[in-house]
Amino acid sequence: MTSQAGIKQAVGLPAGPAGDGASGETTVTKLQAHFQTLDDPSLTRVARAVELARATAQGDPTDEQILQCLRPRLRDLRPNRVRTFQRSVCTCLEPYLANLEPGTEKRRGLIARSALTPWWRLLTQSAYRPRLVALEQKYCKAVSSGQAEEAADATAEGCALAAEATADILHEADRGIVRKGEVAVLMGGERGLADLREISVLMRLQPLLGPVFTKVRAAAPALSDGRVADFAPGAVIAAKNAYLNMHGDDPEAIEYFFLGLMSVLSQPWQVLRLVRVLSGDMSKAGSGDLHFVPGRLFGELTRTLGEIGRSVGGTGSMSRRVWLMTCARLLTDAASMVQGLAEELQAQPNPEWEAMLTDARKRMSQAADHFATVAVRDAVKVLPTQQVKEKVGEARSIPDMNHRPTEEEVAVAQAAATLFTTCRRFFEREGLEKSLRAKESDMLQIFENGVHFRVEFLRARGKHPVALLQLDGVHKVLRGMVQTDEVRDMIYKVERAIERFK
Repeated sequence: MTSQAGIKQAVGLPAGPAGDGASGETTVTKLQAHFQTLDDPSLTRVARAVELARATAQGDPTDEQILQCLRPRLRDLRPNRVRTFQRSVCTCLEPYLANLEPGTEKRRGLIARSALTPWWRLLTQSAYRPRLVALEQKYCKAVSSGQAEEAADATAEGCALAAEATADILHEADRGIVRKGEVAVLMGGERGLADLREISVLMRLQPLLGPVFTKVRAAAPALSDGRVADFAPGAVIAAKNAYLNMHGDDPEAIEYFFLGLMSVLSQPWQVLRLVRVLSGDMSKAGSGDLHFVPGRLFGELTRTLGEIGRSVGGTGSMSRRVWLMTCARLLTDAASMVQGLAEELQAQPNPEWEAMLTDARKRMSQAADHFATVAVRDAVKVLPTQQVKEKVGEARSIPDMNHRPTEEEVAVAQAAATLFTTCRRFFEREGLEKSLRAKESDMLQIFENGVHFRVEFLRARGKHPVALLQLDGVHKVLRGMVQTDEVRDMIYKVERAIERFK
């Protein structure tokens, strides 16, 4: 009995033909409707039966359609899934996969999910095909008989073989321009070829990285998509131990560990917890190899800083205010580490550390510039505006004097001011304050114009609660900025207006 016929019988549908056309379409539709009436245990049993048939090479062509109907509820139930051989081999790539739009900029540690199918096709068309087929049969037999250890062994062998095959394919491509062009075409272009290179690295690092993310996920609450919802202390400890175990190994393992960890975490900034634990512990380690760990952390920290700086921030369950404050703390920590290493280099010059310090400062400057741009945009939101259409396709912004700023909006603007102040101090310490001058001037000009408009608005209309609330929010934001003469003058002007018209 095929899986399709078995499922039909299990749910009380006729076990007729399940091929293409109207009959198959009707069957899947009836199954989808029937699945809505199943309780959770029954639904889980159905999913397992279909997945088991598919994984043991006995599946029906419509199994994938059935699973597609089940997946929305399976994401919430999160039962133990039965993976195919290909899916098991690709598990180590999961933290680095993303659904990317065509033309998306290539970033390290980010692989287009669409690259997996052409990559696997390359493997199955190579000289490694017989060995892959034999391992897949071994895996299917183990899954069918319920032998988990044998299935895991087959998966491990499959990962090692896939790593070897991928490395050989890339080696051939690098030896000849014709073969390189062929591989690029099969992978969907140069972007696909770049993804293939990262797949090769990750498959090689799988014995190191795979167990790490398994332990981190096991030690922390998870979301329905498998990401870590809260980087709890147990997960931080698991990640810390993994870092220490990998410290003497392939340097690329450390980089991909942090890139993968940020992807696994639902709130990537939480990786800062790990960096703080590591830097705190290792700074007390004394001499020897461990003494070099704080230096290595500059690379990880500044890479983390750059990735967060490039993101939009404030998504998911994390509020915008928390994101802004965390970025400020991250930049402060990074600046302290840079200062500490710079002082150590003065006492004990080290060319390798000097190169690391130069690179760290460059990355931090770029990230701080991103942060400053975001901070300016969020800080001035305490002066709400609205769009007014003038002509077709044209609009201009005017002050919105009907919007009452909420406590959260004011808190976000205050956090943005704190982040901007942190960026300003960093640039001053690095002697780069001129690079921030234009942004600061633009922000202060927006505040000055906004304050002037609202003061004149109050003079014309007398007491106006919305205008007073907006000025109160501006006052709180300005108090959190560096107190230059210009800022102090605006604070004094706002205080006088509030006192006069309240």
